Amino acid sequence: MAPLKWSPTALPALQGRTYVVTGGNTGIGYWTVYHLALRGATVYLTSRSETKGIQAVEEIKSAISRADEAFQPHLHILVMDLMSLASVYAAAKKVRSECSQLHGLVNSAGIMATPYLLSDDGYESQFQTNYLSHWLLTYHLLPLLETTAQMTPEGTVRIVNVSSMGHAATLKEGITFEDTGLKGKFTFRRYAQSKLGNILHARSLHERASLPNNDRKVWSISLHPGNVDTQLNVKTLGGSTLTPILRCLGTYISPEQGSYNSLWALAGTDLRVEHSGKYFVPVAVEKKPSKQALDERLATKLWEWTESEMERKGVLARI
Repeated sequence: MAPLKWSPTALPALQGRTYVVTGGNTGIGYWTVYHLALRGATVYLTSRSETKGIQAVEEIKSAISRADEAFQPHLHILVMDLMSLASVYAAAKKVRSECSQLHGLVNSAGIMATPYLLSDDGYESQFQTNYLSHWLLTYHLLPLLETTAQMTPEGTVRIVNVSSMGHAATLKEGITFEDTGLKGKFTFRRYAQSKLGNILHARSLHERASLPNNDRKVWSISLHPGNVDTQLNVKTLGGSTLTPILRCLGTYISPEQGSYNSLWALAGTDLRVEHSGKYFVPVAVEKKPSKQALDERLATKLWEWTESEMERKGVLARI
């Protein structure tokens, strides 16, 4: 694979800024947290396991101290299980109670092409983990992001949804509202639907931020991180066979490189207002997503359906 033309060394100093990164204890989320903290940001990393979250924080601190013993990164663990809407609500409430400002959110955590499983909330695991829970977290953090945007130059506050080029593998309708679980379909169809949801979500956030008289300008971006060699590939059906082959072919990039597109979208200095609502591949390359991902009516329908579902589950009350 050709070398990436951007790296985190291009990031500005981030002292005084606060970010939330989901799945920050492993993979591209881990490296996203690392580079944000290295530039001086305060970062909340989410982890389903408190033990793994503590381990990740200690590893990041140790790595940073090896480069600069005097520098103390500002890291916080946010225990959150994306398979539990109540856990997501509680995590958002914690951030809202502890932070007076929030400059960005990276919805990075995810699972890929896993066997069919329902959460206790009644949703298919990939759809809830990759899309629904991130929608809910964003919904409850958005007021804090918006008030921060009022106090900072436009473009400072951003939301990044980590999607995938695999979003194009959905069924023809894109989102199957009458059966989002897709139990009888191939697992990658379920994954694709959840990742299409991430792109449509970012588009809807952009449209709402662009409404007339809205002075709370939060930019939103969706992206493909690259073909990243992470533990997701091992857990994917068929991944144990395909992964070694793809490694030999040089198809994969490292988890650290996989964080670059997210870091650029979150804090890169060359992002512009016209980039908000768009979809990017590594690094900083705008790409036209699938036909379904460009469907404004589908984006609106998905937002309204999701809002109704979350209201029905009792997790929509403002914090």
